[in-house]
Order: sequence, then C-alpha cells, then structure tokens
Amino acid sequence: MTLSRYLGIIAIFCALFLTACSDASPIIVGFSGQLTGSNSDLGTAGRNGVILALENINAAGGIDGRPLELLTADDHNTPEGAIQADRELIDAGVVAIIGHMTSSLCLAAMPQISENGIVMISPTASSPQFSGKVDAFFRTMMEASVRSKDLAEYAYSRIGINSVVSVAESDNKSYSFSFIANFGDAFKALGGRMVGEITYSTQNPQDWQKLIAELKEKRPDALLLACPAQDAAAIVQKINFSGLHLPILSGSWAYTERLLLWGGRYAEGMIFAIDYAFDNPRPEFIKFKEHYKNRFGKEPNFASAFSYEATLALAEGLKKTKGTPTGLANAMAPSQTINGVVGPFKLNPFGDVTRKVFIVTVQNKEFRTLEMR
Repeated sequence: MTLSRYLGIIAIFCALFLTACSDASPIIVGFSGQLTGSNSDLGTAGRNGVILALENINAAGGIDGRPLELLTADDHNTPEGAIQADRELIDAGVVAIIGHMTSSLCLAAMPQISENGIVMISPTASSPQFSGKVDAFFRTMMEASVRSKDLAEYAYSRIGINSVVSVAESDNKSYSFSFIANFGDAFKALGGRMVGEITYSTQNPQDWQKLIAELKEKRPDALLLACPAQDAAAIVQKINFSGLHLPILSGSWAYTERLLLWGGRYAEGMIFAIDYAFDNPRPEFIKFKEHYKNRFGKEPNFASAFSYEATLALAEGLKKTKGTPTGLANAMAPSQTINGVVGPFKLNPFGDVTRKVFIVTVQNKEFRTLEMR
C-alpha cells in the first residue's frame, strides 16, 4: 500500500466519521390522540403540550444537535382509529409514539405497538391494567386507583358522605370501571355504601332520565362520575333542573375547562382527586402556564401538562440512545428524577409514575385546590 493511498483511506474514513457525528437530520416523534369530535379536548390539549415541549427542547439544542420533529395522527376516539393512526406513524418512521389519551385506546393499540417494537408513552392513561409490567409502555399520569382511594377517603372522612350512586361511561371502561370499583372498595372499607350504579355509552343518545329516577329512588348522599367533561356538564345540569341537590364527586376525565364552560354554575362544588392542580404554585408550573397561553391562546389542562412531561421523559431516553429507537425502552425506565412542570417525577422500572394527589373543587367557575396528599 502506498503512502498516498493509505492517507486517502484515512481521509475517507475521517469524512465518514465526521458526517455521522454531525448528523443534523430530525428525529421524528409521533403523537396519536383524538383531534376532532366531541371528546377532542384531551387530544388537542395533549398535542399542544407536546408541541410546546418540543419547541423548548429544540431551542436548547435538541438531541445531540438534532431537532425533534412531530407527526400527529387523529385516533377518532375509536379502537380502529387508534390502530390506524399508529400504523400511519409507524410507517412514517417515528422513533416513539406519545399517546393515546384514554386507557381503552392504549389497550387497543398495544398489540400492534408490541409487534413493531415501538415505545409508547401515554400522558393520561391511568388504568391499573398497565401497572407492574415490564414492556415498552410508559405513562406520566398516576394510576387511577390511587386517586380514587384518596377521593373515597376525603368523601367519607372529611365531608361525611355515607352513600353513593355511580355513573360510568363504558366506552373507556378500562379506566371508568376500574375507577368506580377502586373507589367502591375503599369507600366500603371505611364504612360507606355504594347504593346504585349506572353505565352508558356515548354511542347512544342520552337523556339521563334513568339517572334522575335512580337518584330519587336511592336518595344517596353523593353522586360519583367517571365520564368526560361534556357528559359531566350535562349530568350536573339535569340534576339541578330536576330539583335535586347533592355533592358531585368525579374522576379526572371531566377535569377540563369544558366542564367549567358547559357546566357553568351547575358545576360549582364538584370535587375531584387528581395529580394536577390548575392553581399549582410551583414556579415551573406558572411559567409553563404563561408560555402555553401565549402560544395557544388558552389555559393548559392536565392533558397539556402531562403531555409536556411525557415529551420530557421521552427526550431523556433519546439522549441515552443518541436519538435512535434501539434500546429506547430500556433507556426510558427506571429514570432519574425529571424536573417536570407539575412537579419532579420519575418513571419506575415498570414505566409507571408516582405523584402527589390534589383534592380540587369548582369555586366561582374556577378549579381550586382544597388540599394536597
């Protein structure tokens, strides 16, 4: 080998090495959630939270100098739509998918996600069916059973609720049914009674007369809801129009500005247990709220914040894999403490998160924290 040829090979090798090291191609991240239709408030808020996080990450240099780029897909809030949305994102070459926004759609998506070896991190899936599993699924919202137990304890011990009728939306039953069941177990252990249960599907028209009749017959101390905001708003209005007045307890699903907008004064006094508070005094949260409102013209909700934090968690994993999907699931969890906007958090070895719980009410058309647990 001549010296010139040897030096030429070295030059080629160095050029290839520098090219690889200076790769500035975007890293494609997918978001899959409901972006149209009556239940789109969680999906659009989640997408916006991801957008804001990506913009901040990219402004700080991205992942080893590579920007993160977002592709979105509408899951139409159906299992078929979720599978199709994820298929489109996988075919487009995303490194991971942030979504879905309900537990039932995450469950529908899991076989395809697992088959393709894609990481999925859901901002708002909270069914206990995901807990304690070593897989490629992660989430930044705490399991619903923890919040339902805190709500049961607050209702029984703090405000003297002894009997409850529940209402659960069945299309997202992996969340709603488990939330009601876990509340009931905790409530009965304290000495309370679950005296009635109503389920319904958003696929069918609702006039809520069955609920009103149940409440008049059973005369419970309170009503427990596990349903989206527009249904919760309709229910509290119907109850008031019927002349009934009783405390309303609710899961996190209805905890959005749509409840305040559509429920109006009839939503006053509703009580929630959730790992997110609109009046969180944390400086990082206040800054996040300001940036979000300036960027999108509206206040963020829990889906916005947890989607932002899901993006942070994904970015931490991508830093470890140099922006590639190879080994990403192992890089994601267990994680170091991540400085989120709601509060510091970390993913345990199963990809689950633990947070503080806020007991929240509606007061003067705003969500107000009563206590933190």
